[in-house]
Amino acid sequence: MAFSQMLEILKEKEKENIVFVKLGTFYVAVGEDAVLVHKKLNLKCTCFKLNICKVGFPVIALEKYVEKLNEIKYGYVIYDYDAEKVELKEIYRKKGKSNKETEKSINCLLCDGDVNKRYAKQDKYLLALNKLLEDERSKRHVENKNM
Repeated sequence: MAFSQMLEILKEKEKENIVFVKLGTFYVAVGEDAVLVHKKLNLKCTCFKLNICKVGFPVIALEKYVEKLNEIKYGYVIYDYDAEKVELKEIYRKKGKSNKETEKSINCLLCDGDVNKRYAKQDKYLLALNKLLEDERSKRHVENKNM
């Protein structure tokens, strides 16, 4: 079983809650949980799988993010996965509002900032699309600075 499958099963079990699982030195949430956490806590989304976003926070910042999660008042569960012991333990659980987010990604073409990384063969269409997306990001950045 892959990490992604374990996460899918945990999410099915915890439909109403945001689910975080330790992966290396980060706790990650994926899909609709990632989109909600991105919107509420402004964590950066990256691609987990095609059309599925992920967000995460460092293990060393766990207490800080538990406080932030408590502030947004959504239910959540945080699991600690120990690769050495091959063990999964629930370490935090908080009841709260249900996650009603339905989108699993924000916009996968913008997710990591470079559509060329997602496709093995670069062609003129991808190059044109990547340039457009870079120009849009630059314009938004300038507009945000001017506000």
